[in-house]
Amino acid sequence: MSLLAPQDFPYITQIYVSDCYTYQGFDIVLNNDKPFSHLVLTGKNGSGKSTILRSLDSSLTVLNNRESIGLENHIKYLNELIRGNINHPNQTLWREELKKLQNVTANFGNYKYYHQSLYSFLKANRDSNLEPVSTVKREDEFIDNLNKQKSSEFFIKQFKQYLVNKKVTQAFDILDNNQAKIADTERFFSLMTQSLKNILEDQKLELIFVKDNFEFFIQLRNGQKITFENLSDGFSALISILMDLFMRVDIIRKEVKDFSYNPCGIVLIDEPETHLHLKLQYEVMPLLTSLFPNVQFIVATHSPAVISSIKKATVFDLTSKSTETESIVGSSFSELMVSHFGLDNEYSNIADDIFAQINHIVKTETNPQIRRKRLQTILTENERYLSPAMQLELESMILELQ
Repeated sequence: MSLLAPQDFPYITQIYVSDCYTYQGFDIVLNNDKPFSHLVLTGKNGSGKSTILRSLDSSLTVLNNRESIGLENHIKYLNELIRGNINHPNQTLWREELKKLQNVTANFGNYKYYHQSLYSFLKANRDSNLEPVSTVKREDEFIDNLNKQKSSEFFIKQFKQYLVNKKVTQAFDILDNNQAKIADTERFFSLMTQSLKNILEDQKLELIFVKDNFEFFIQLRNGQKITFENLSDGFSALISILMDLFMRVDIIRKEVKDFSYNPCGIVLIDEPETHLHLKLQYEVMPLLTSLFPNVQFIVATHSPAVISSIKKATVFDLTSKSTETESIVGSSFSELMVSHFGLDNEYSNIADDIFAQINHIVKTETNPQIRRKRLQTILTENERYLSPAMQLELESMILELQ
């Protein structure tokens, strides 16, 4: 069976936003990275980040339906778009997308591309509340639900069930001495365990299966055992993304009978930084792009850590409707807070208030001795709120004003 390669997959290259609250009639054109560019949507609350993701989810019929009719509908839509907007500057891009989809359609007689592609929409409210497992389920139930494009919530809830199925299947493979299938299952659990080790920062972590009650435990270096349901909100939100994608990818690999295959696809994530500590906010997208190298991620975020962590990405600000240059990836968090998130400076409101008090004294107090004394009092009273860098800046400021 021929497998879908990245150069043949219809990744998103442009989004036309017709109506998004107060923002209407503009294009989001992605960078010309090969084979694709990720997309990071930013902007103030109410700028339409989540709305665009939801609209994309309903519009991606090519991947959502996983049937040839989905391609046909999308091709029909592109034809109508081309005919109805003859003078639109995006005619060339639309025609290129149409040609690519027509090429995919031409291959449906030989193999089904839609069974080889990955699609998921992970909403902002995520957790790893898994359904309890009491027995083994038929494998084809998972394939059927993938083809019906069940939501990420379904796959997350069924993840423990899927792991149990894999363990039971592995036991039969051992009885049959099927070394190839045994190795495939071991690779799956090894990759998942290593991901947990990286996320929880515990290289001695183990994933333990208790067959008596079909339960999985995460055993930490100190011997503590926790279930997926006992994870903190932050870890739960991140690991739930992996649950959804690991499960989908594994099912696709079974269908194409190639466990080395990295499926092409598109994944939408609303606020990948949800509940995450700043360090994990910086690591979440590099982790996902390394695990799923042929997947185009389209994310909406408020986090400067997410923005500055992902290479080969188009960063689009919905508030200004502008595309940021790639230098934003190398920016510091403080630079991003000022240049991209609309703050007046890199300091907190408390620090701003201290600066305001100092400026007021400088402007209104003409007696040098009294002014120096009042300034020093402000520093002394607020010392516990000052970082070393800020304290140095304030002290330098006072010396310059003497």
